[in-house]
Amino acid sequence: LTVTWTDVQSPVGQGVGVSRTDAQAQMAGYADGLLAFPGAHLLMQKPRLESSSFAETEEPLGGAPANLVGVEGEAVPRSDGGSPIGDLLRPVSIPMQLLEWVARAYELCVGHEVARVGVPTNVLVAHEAVLMVEGEAFAREAVHVALAYELLADEVGRAPLNLAGRFFVQSLLNKGARARCGVYEHIARNPSIAKMHLPAPVFIIGLPRTGSTHLQSLLSADRMTETLKLYEMLDPLPLCEPNSNGARLRVGKLALQKIMMDALAPGWNAAMSRFHHATMDSPEEEAVLLSGCGISLMPFVCLGGVDSAYEKAHGNVTSKRAVFRYLRRYLQLMSTTRRGGAQSRWVLKSHYNALWTDALLAEFPDAKIIMTVRDPLQVVQSYLSFSIASLSFVAKEGSGEDMARVHAAASYRYLCTNARALVALQRKLKGSSNLYVVQYERLLAEPFACMREIYEKFEIPLTDEALAHAQRYIKGNKQHSHGRPTKVAISEVGLSREQIEDDFREYNAELLSQQSRSASPRNAPGKVGKHA
Repeated sequence: LTVTWTDVQSPVGQGVGVSRTDAQAQMAGYADGLLAFPGAHLLMQKPRLESSSFAETEEPLGGAPANLVGVEGEAVPRSDGGSPIGDLLRPVSIPMQLLEWVARAYELCVGHEVARVGVPTNVLVAHEAVLMVEGEAFAREAVHVALAYELLADEVGRAPLNLAGRFFVQSLLNKGARARCGVYEHIARNPSIAKMHLPAPVFIIGLPRTGSTHLQSLLSADRMTETLKLYEMLDPLPLCEPNSNGARLRVGKLALQKIMMDALAPGWNAAMSRFHHATMDSPEEEAVLLSGCGISLMPFVCLGGVDSAYEKAHGNVTSKRAVFRYLRRYLQLMSTTRRGGAQSRWVLKSHYNALWTDALLAEFPDAKIIMTVRDPLQVVQSYLSFSIASLSFVAKEGSGEDMARVHAAASYRYLCTNARALVALQRKLKGSSNLYVVQYERLLAEPFACMREIYEKFEIPLTDEALAHAQRYIKGNKQHSHGRPTKVAISEVGLSREQIEDDFREYNAELLSQQSRSASPRNAPGKVGKHA
């Protein structure tokens, strides 16, 4: 297929324009039902969405403080021990600054932006392969993916991104779309993969910065457990077994690309490692993979600010069937590279999944769920700091702090929404043998006791070998081994301790207080360090 994105109106919605190919003709037949997709009606308002993130902002709804958006650069007392926003921002490299200057001069001449973020062509190229694997009945879900990408590209395109930021975001969108296209094309050529049975996967969910990465790494120390590796999600094909020569070559290539990030923003990799250290062959959350369905990594979800069209579409569970079906297909494909094959026991994690547990459980009805919980005051400061640092170099000159505050407003509301979803899930599955809740502090202090409880809860055999591997992991991964991260003062983004406590009151009452009462010291093979 040859697909070309244009600015003309298409049957799918204004702004999603493609040449008259077979893919477009197929998609046009499903346009009548698209208004059932929240956010699709907003596409009809193109060329400009009324919910533009950097337009005049009304009072936010549902948790985001009104003074979080549009705060001027006046001094704010910082009594919470954090740093000003400016301490988390970093300039792009001098060569990129020069390139940015040239690009701006060119834009003034031609009257439009250079390298504007757009929808990858692979989104529609994959459509035919998706229908071959999933059937015509799945066409509506395939269109949801295209709409999600269009909303995301539109919102990101409105943010005041510099040239380096636009290159960075576009490369992430391209990688995700290319991976999904390749996976479905491979399965279309090998249809037996789609018939593979998967044992019940384990999903770790919770607010971000609650120890889910630590827990996933702890459980993956068991050789009977499989996790998704970062390099596999970024570049899944051709297939190769972990630790094979092909895998090492791919890890090296992608690691080099990561190192090159310092050519865009010197010191960015080191700053990120202080929050979340990841290597290309380490376990990583499936949010990286699901970007192929228009489910962007969280910092970019929040670029649009509060009440953006993409924020609404991102939180909508009814459009997420395609997301978890893609995850199933990917797990089936990756199982062919694992020693356990179809018997591989997958441990996955993403804080997004708390928003969409209905869609998750519809696709994986036998899924085991682990929920990590932590003091919201700690979560909010850590997560907002991580998100601001992630985008620390992407803003145009003079727009960094304003964009950080707009982004922080949406990030905070996401945390509030996620917390409510976790409370609802806890009430729905309370007493179920498929749910285990663990508090962050206890996970750090008693990792082996938590590990035993998880295996016992889910009736999974726990071997001495698995415990020994887990103990070696704990000893080799001390908390803050890559340095302490710089954290923004919550007052810098218009928040206070009192507001956070009020917004998370239900979360604290339902999850934290209950965990504090039930947690009791247990024997473990030694408290051998902590890891956040």
